[in-house]
Amino acid sequence: MKNFTLFVSALLGGMFLTTSVSAQQKEYTDGVFMLNEGSFGKEKATLNYLDKEGNWEYRVALAKNGETYELGTTGCYATIADGKMYIVSKKKSVADKEANDPTLTVCDAKTMEVLAQINTILNTEGTAAADGRAFLAVKDFNKGFLSTTEGVFTFSLEDNTVGKLIAGTDGLANNQTGNMVYADGKVYAVDQRRGLLVIDAAKDELLKTVNNEGEGSYNSIVQAKDGSIWLTCSKSTKAVAHIVKFNPSDCSTETVNLPEGVYPPTNSWGAWNPDCFTASTTENALFWNGATGDWSNGQHIYKFDIDSRQTSLLLDFTAAEEKPYVYGAACRMNPYSGDLYLSVTKGSAWGDESELRVYDATTGSLKNAYPMEKNYWFPEMPVFAMKSSTAISSVEDGAEVREVARYSVDGKLLQGAQKGLNIVRYSDGTVKKVVVK
Repeated sequence: MKNFTLFVSALLGGMFLTTSVSAQQKEYTDGVFMLNEGSFGKEKATLNYLDKEGNWEYRVALAKNGETYELGTTGCYATIADGKMYIVSKKKSVADKEANDPTLTVCDAKTMEVLAQINTILNTEGTAAADGRAFLAVKDFNKGFLSTTEGVFTFSLEDNTVGKLIAGTDGLANNQTGNMVYADGKVYAVDQRRGLLVIDAAKDELLKTVNNEGEGSYNSIVQAKDGSIWLTCSKSTKAVAHIVKFNPSDCSTETVNLPEGVYPPTNSWGAWNPDCFTASTTENALFWNGATGDWSNGQHIYKFDIDSRQTSLLLDFTAAEEKPYVYGAACRMNPYSGDLYLSVTKGSAWGDESELRVYDATTGSLKNAYPMEKNYWFPEMPVFAMKSSTAISSVEDGAEVREVARYSVDGKLLQGAQKGLNIVRYSDGTVKKVVVK
């Protein structure tokens, strides 16, 4: 919290007047947001914020010029990019095109001042609203990509306006496009019925669709620390016992079978959420919540070492006295510390006792737990706040500053030092340009 006091002096009619104006400015830095789905029909989506001291602020106010803004009916995705937070919500009814039920809300990531709010995006026929799913910012082209139930739309990062629908990503009934990643000038988006969409990010064109009947339909997609791209799969709504490595150079795929007894990543297409399939930025590893049924979130957190291709059970909650349930996309990796953040609901996946837990991603040991006040939050996903300019640690991170990612000048994730100019991001949030000879 910053406090400013302004003293204005004037001599008017022989009188000396002093006016004191006090203003307070709060910055949401060095902590973590929790996007909540909300309780359908009772409370819309909300954001809670855990500061670096471990204190919760509930229902963070989103405002502009004194006006307060609400999120949409069901919060489903949020991300921070280049100083802005993009929050995607599902609508209560896509048929009600006029309802005040925002699809996308854009805020200043530090102050949470609302910069723009997109209420409705119509399908090509204008008959229904496109229901939001995920958002991907691509700074290289100063644009974003919004996946929906009606295809993929472009979005201007400069003036915060919706652009065009990418032809070929729409037109299928009962379909949806979900998670997306960007690499080498292309956006890769998983589509429930088509497969993997390969989109030219500069031209906003669908280049091709990748699918493999033997692998099943693709559910989710992540990009690992080494730049490799990975997919999860299902067949007839059931999660299958393999994950898939995707090669963007030739659009080929490699099926990686999981060991017997390992629960595969969940299938989240039914009541869509970004799911728990996630990649670390500090080590070359993937993490997921194991599926124990068609749509079940499960109670097992697995770690997959990409280099060794070894899968290990990091967390098992089945023997806990009061079983914690993992809901939605509750499993995410802290990009600064490398710790695993896991939102759990006690006793039931639909209960009113939720807490955010922090685990060591190597040992699985619990480092901290931050209970939220009782409420039917339905916590969807953690989103890590920006670092303050003076910050040296996150909520629990007291480790020394280290390199967490390295990029080429055109934004490509590098596997190591590369000759020429490298862009290096460190665990304290700083970014430096490094010349490698």
